Amino acid sequence: MSESATIENRKQAVGEVISKYLTAVRTWDEKSFRETFHPKANIQHYYVKGDEIKTITLDEFVGSIGSLHAKYDNAEEKAREIEISIVDHLASVRVAFSFVMGPRTMDGQDLFNLALCQGEWKIIHKSYYL
Repeated sequence: MSESATIENRKQAVGEVISKYLTAVRTWDEKSFRETFHPKANIQHYYVKGDEIKTITLDEFVGSIGSLHAKYDNAEEKAREIEISIVDHLASVRVAFSFVMGPRTMDGQDLFNLALCQGEWKIIHKSYYL
């Protein structure tokens, strides 16, 4: 297999992880959501208005998404654009999105870092802003 085919296969596999993540957010399938992340992953939220960064654990992020589903009939991250870059066993993914929460919609960006861990791509870090 050529190097370009290998990179395309890796991009496709990474894209499948991001697709699973987005589906799990929309349907609030906590098990599938957690499966997209490495257990030691961390999440950073950049608050534009306060110009500050909040770092949370995967468990805290799960709680946050779960609480949005408890509060609203719908909570969904809708990707508008996805860019994937691969460097060996690491991937970087930018997702421009609209997050729908009940009647509100907010635009933001995700920056994911993934690593090929024991043959599977896992999100190891997520930075985002809304």
